[in-house]
Amino acid sequence: MRRAPLLAEISRRIGDRQLVWFGTRGDDVESATELPQFSAAFSIINRYRRRTTVESMALEDATGIRPDLDTFDLDSHPRDDAVIALRQAMLRILARPSVLFTYRPSAFVSALGFARHDRCEYVGVFSDHQSAFEHKPWVESAVAGMGLPHIPWTYLADDDRLEALRQLQHGPIMLRRSRTTGGVGLVRLDDGDRLAEVWPDEDEAFVSVAPFIGDAVPVNVSAVVWHDGVTLHPASIQLIGIPGVTTRRFGYCGNDFAAAEGLGRPVLDAIQDAVTRIGTWLRSRGYIGAFGADFLVRDGVPLFTEVNPRFQGSTHLSCRISVELDESCLLTEHLAACLGMSAPASRSLWELAREAPRLSHVVVHVTDERPRTGGAGDLVDAVEGTGLLRRVDVTVPAGVVAEPSATVARLTLGGQVTEDGFSLLDVVADAIGGWARGDVERRAG
Repeated sequence: MRRAPLLAEISRRIGDRQLVWFGTRGDDVESATELPQFSAAFSIINRYRRRTTVESMALEDATGIRPDLDTFDLDSHPRDDAVIALRQAMLRILARPSVLFTYRPSAFVSALGFARHDRCEYVGVFSDHQSAFEHKPWVESAVAGMGLPHIPWTYLADDDRLEALRQLQHGPIMLRRSRTTGGVGLVRLDDGDRLAEVWPDEDEAFVSVAPFIGDAVPVNVSAVVWHDGVTLHPASIQLIGIPGVTTRRFGYCGNDFAAAEGLGRPVLDAIQDAVTRIGTWLRSRGYIGAFGADFLVRDGVPLFTEVNPRFQGSTHLSCRISVELDESCLLTEHLAACLGMSAPASRSLWELAREAPRLSHVVVHVTDERPRTGGAGDLVDAVEGTGLLRRVDVTVPAGVVAEPSATVARLTLGGQVTEDGFSLLDVVADAIGGWARGDVERRAG
């Protein structure tokens, strides 16, 4: 759908109310700031600064610490002084008639919506409802029931863990918690002697186990569930576990939208069918709004990996691509769906892959075991030398200390950066790798 008509209808439905965002990163909301009612952006890191008319606040500015987003849970810190200050600032803003939306539902945001229920409309799924869709065994069992190709997870009770040793006889296996994010909670096991050491300790007392699938390309797609349809947004090859960018073997570190066309039309058509069917199932269970789906493509077959019932790390660049195509983006379609609008016609993943501007982004993390202070000037200089750099954001602000594995910067590049999702093309890998080695040496000195 063309961008202007959708924005006009969203604006009409918001009316005289202000639009307020709470997200993981402030800059993720950029494509929704075109709405005239947009007035405030709150976030965990990366305070929104691009429009001076928008009131903004980030938790990291109050704490002086940038957390590792894949392990930090805002709902686990309700009594921290900084969280209280953030809550009070949002309550003050939401005292006026408002529409509130969020990157990921949480008890923190739901509580704000209820506390201002008489004047604030929270658009999205209630946090406890959304939490059900983050339970991976439940969702993937439903997907398996649809007959879609998928990772063959089995679920082993703690008392049956020796069954994992039998599976190891056929090659490496993966162990996974029921709730994971950003690669945290995933372990590859090659040696049975380490089974007790790496077996996740979960209240559920069971673990998901599957054979390790090598020689496969990780693919991510975002979509929106409406009351009467599902719309799709550009596919990307996901960047996972790249040395010098993250220390986690399966850690998320970016998306390459420029590489999606190389997957070929048959693969993208199969992914489109799977995402549409999964979105239809989500709607049948009461879900509405944006979600993501991950696949591993092996021998031309996309194997379903997981659903992310929220916005994702790919959201910011996906929205930028849609804006450049003058089309409705993931953020605005999420708002439209949650405000009760009908689904527009959806373009195919193949069309989007062929027509989208060739962009990718790499999310660089602290790869030292010590916290990091200072900005990303040396990193930017190193990548700028490739001639590919288009934008830098989410850098660590002055006076803030980044924890190990926290984000250092998000680099948007004008071209393809990977072929397989697990490594970078040499020109980019050399620039980032050289910076990472130099950064560790400088800090050690």
